[in-house]
Amino acid sequence: MKRTTLKALALSTALAGLMAVSAAAETNITFRFNDSEREELRAALDEFEAANPDIKVELETISWKDSRDQFLRESAVGQGPDVVHIAFVWTQEMAEAQAVLPIEELQDYGALPNSFDDFIATDLTAYEGQHWGLPWSADTWAMVMRTDVLEEAGVAAPTTWDELLTASRTIKETTGKTGFAFPAAHQVWFPVNYYLWSNGAEFISADGNGGYEIGVSQDQLAAAMGYFKTYIDEGLAPKSILSIDQPHDPALMQALLDGDQAFAAMPTNTYRQLLGAYEEANPGQPVPFRSTVMMAGDSAPLTHLGGRTLVVNSNTDEPEAAWKLVQFLASAPLFEKYYTNQFPAQKTLLSQIEYRKEELGFAKQLADHTRTWGAYAESGVGVGPLWNVTSRAFGTALSGQSSLDQAAADLLGEIDRMLDH
Repeated sequence: MKRTTLKALALSTALAGLMAVSAAAETNITFRFNDSEREELRAALDEFEAANPDIKVELETISWKDSRDQFLRESAVGQGPDVVHIAFVWTQEMAEAQAVLPIEELQDYGALPNSFDDFIATDLTAYEGQHWGLPWSADTWAMVMRTDVLEEAGVAAPTTWDELLTASRTIKETTGKTGFAFPAAHQVWFPVNYYLWSNGAEFISADGNGGYEIGVSQDQLAAAMGYFKTYIDEGLAPKSILSIDQPHDPALMQALLDGDQAFAAMPTNTYRQLLGAYEEANPGQPVPFRSTVMMAGDSAPLTHLGGRTLVVNSNTDEPEAAWKLVQFLASAPLFEKYYTNQFPAQKTLLSQIEYRKEELGFAKQLADHTRTWGAYAESGVGVGPLWNVTSRAFGTALSGQSSLDQAAADLLGEIDRMLDH
C-alpha cells in the first residue's frame, strides 16, 4: 500500500512537472489594434496561433484619438502591449522616446518576404540611422458621392470647395437632404488640412533657412473655420456632427446608405466598408456611389499619404514572438483574407491591386494628389500634438464658443509656442 502511494505520488509529481514545462513553453503576447476590423483581426490571429501553437496573442483595441498618448505613457514606465499599431507619422516620435525596437535588430529573428526596401514610406520610420517600425498599410482620403442624390437635385459633381458648398445648398433646397457632412470633432483635422493645402497654406512650413515657421495667416485660418462652420450654421449638415469623431461613425454611414446625404470625405477603408454594407443590404442592385479626388481650392487638391505602422515595444519580454507576429501581419494572405479594406504598404502587393470602378477616385488621389505631413513632423512639433490643438480650436469655433478670429488667433499662438519662437 505504501509502495503504491509512493508510485502515485511520483507519477503526480512528474505530471505536474510536465504541465509546468508546457505552461512555461507557451509564449503570451499582446497586439493593440486601432481600426474597426476587430473580428477580422481576431480571426487572423487565430490562424497565426494555429500555425504557431506555442504563441498566444491577446487582441486589445483602442480608439485612434487615445492610442498615441496611451502608448507613450505606458512605455515610459516599462509597460504596454508587445506589438502596437500606430500611424506612419508617430514612428519617429516613438523612436525618440525609446518606446520601440529598431527593425534592423528585429530582423535578426527572421527576414521579411520581399525585404524592407519593398515597403513604402520607410523614410517616416527612420531616426538616427535606423528604422523603428514596419509600414503596414497605405491610404488616403478622397471624396465620395451618392450619384442618385445628385441626379435627384440636378446637381453636377463639384470639383472645388466653393462648388461643394453651392451644391450642398441646392440639394438642401430641392430635396431637403444633406449635401456634405463631415466628422467635426477630433478628425476634423483631415478635411481642414486638405482645405488649407488646396488654398496654398499649411500650419507649419520650412522657412528656407533650415528652420520652420507658421504657414497660414490668421485671416486664412479664420476663413477655413468659417467655411466648415457654414454647413452647421445654415443647417446644411446636422449639428450632431460636432460630436462625431470618426468618418465611419454610424450616423454618417447610415445617411449615405439610406440616400439622405450626397457627399462625404473619408479614407479608403471606410469607403470599402460603405460599399460592402450597401451591397449586403441591396444584393444585385447597382451601386450608387462614385469616388473623386478631393476638392480643389486656389490650387490643386491634396490629401495626405497616410498609413499604419507596426512597432514592437522596447519593453517586450518576447521580441522574437512579437517579430514573428509582425511578419505574419505584413504577409499577403492577411490583406487578401482579413484586412481587406486596407491597401498594403508594399510595392509588390500594391502593384497587384485591381481597383473596382467605384474606387478610381481613390486610386487617382493616391497616385497623383498626396503629400506627406512634411514640416509638421520634421519641425519637431509632431503631428499628434498639432492635431490635438487644431481639433480643439476648430471645435470651439464650429460650436460658436469662440469667434472665428479669436479661435484662429488662439491656435496660431499655440503653434508658435510649440515651435518655441
